[in-house]
Amino acid sequence: MHGISGEPFTSGYSTMQTKSTPDIHPQDTASSQRAVSTSAAEFPNLVESARYALLQRLAPALQHHLVGQLQPMDMIVLMMERRLQAASPDLAGLRQDCALLGNVSRTAVRSLLDMMSWIDPRPESALKVDAGVKDCLKLLVTEFRFNGFVIVSEVPDMQEKVASRAFRSLLCATLVALGDAGKAPASIVIRAQALAQQVELSITLHPTEGTAKNGPSSHYRSLIWRDVEILALAESVALAYGEKGAQLVFPQSATDENAGFSDGSGI
Repeated sequence: MHGISGEPFTSGYSTMQTKSTPDIHPQDTASSQRAVSTSAAEFPNLVESARYALLQRLAPALQHHLVGQLQPMDMIVLMMERRLQAASPDLAGLRQDCALLGNVSRTAVRSLLDMMSWIDPRPESALKVDAGVKDCLKLLVTEFRFNGFVIVSEVPDMQEKVASRAFRSLLCATLVALGDAGKAPASIVIRAQALAQQVELSITLHPTEGTAKNGPSSHYRSLIWRDVEILALAESVALAYGEKGAQLVFPQSATDENAGFSDGSGI
């Protein structure tokens, strides 16, 4: 397993604790360090490239989620048009439709704002670990299931908070990279535990019996572990990974929670 610390441009690379996934053993940290070694001038461009690659992979899921919020509005408008075409329009029914349309449109606006938090995040916002996992799974679980991967969250309710941009981007990037590199069918299990001033997240891949499904459905390039390493360095998150999964260690945050699917902001 490759390991990398969350401190960019230093030689202090360290392996991670592996309490939650004893079958994953960090090793060969020197090769991981060489893989992401770069100058300070080049690093921002690498980060931007990795963020863009991740956003392109998430774009279909973001679009699907947004369209799902807008479809009810279209259906309500069609019902209202039919009522108005009647010889004697049902005014009481129209008033109900108008009230329902208002509620649905407000929900759609909130959903749009949630989408923007993934595209234009607030680096200072934070969210609870279990809420962040739910945010990411809302985006990815359907596409992963279509490609032969079942994502299972065993994360309990946790009061610990982490930086939302770092958490959502690193968890999504890790899942996508693991899915691109792994062979379906398989299950992907997510676990979390609180450490001293940190939160450890483990993602493990477990092959299952069955026929292989479709590969990645995105027309954009695969996400590779180098992309995840660069994002981890940018967010000061410790990362270790291998064929069987990955581990991430996030510093705990005291920042108040903010906007997101559940709470917090995105990539």
